[in-house]
Amino acid sequence: MPTVHIQDFYIPALNTKLPNFNSTTATANFIFFDLELKNEMKQVGVRYKNVDLTFYYSTPKPSLLSVANYTIPGFYQGRDKAAHCCDVAETRGMPWLDASAAVSNGSTVVFRLELSAAVKLKRFFGSYSKTKQLLLGANVEVNGYGEKVQKKNIKLKQRVPKKVKDMAATGESELKLLVVDSNASVYSA
Repeated sequence: MPTVHIQDFYIPALNTKLPNFNSTTATANFIFFDLELKNEMKQVGVRYKNVDLTFYYSTPKPSLLSVANYTIPGFYQGRDKAAHCCDVAETRGMPWLDASAAVSNGSTVVFRLELSAAVKLKRFFGSYSKTKQLLLGANVEVNGYGEKVQKKNIKLKQRVPKKVKDMAATGESELKLLVVDSNASVYSA
């Protein structure tokens, strides 16, 4: 299955070194990102339906707040090829005052990027597989320059579908069956 890496992640509203830092938080409500989707399979191409990205902010209470969505239109990726998506997502409902206060004090803040896509694999002889779900996610720590702290690319890893998490939290008895069924259609990067 394809692998996905966050190569760049920048939030200008959290760059404390900008001359107009305090007024920037109200106007620069964007997340700049650069994703690399890599198909390292030598014999198989990948047909992506829309690739949905959801950006979350990790609040001081351990919870995630959805702050932006972005959709990469579906595309075909050939064997052993890489694709880049370098773009901007506009945030909504982001607690800028809390985040800017944290980075102003020298701390970092954490964002999470989750990717969801339906993919089909194109075999060497031209036929496609059944549709599979690609569910990936990664945390991104952001510093007072508005940049990701980790210098290396951040690999998005397999995540458990929300429905499975909800069932685990409530202790529903169908969890084992659902996990088996879900893992059959969820592939790791």
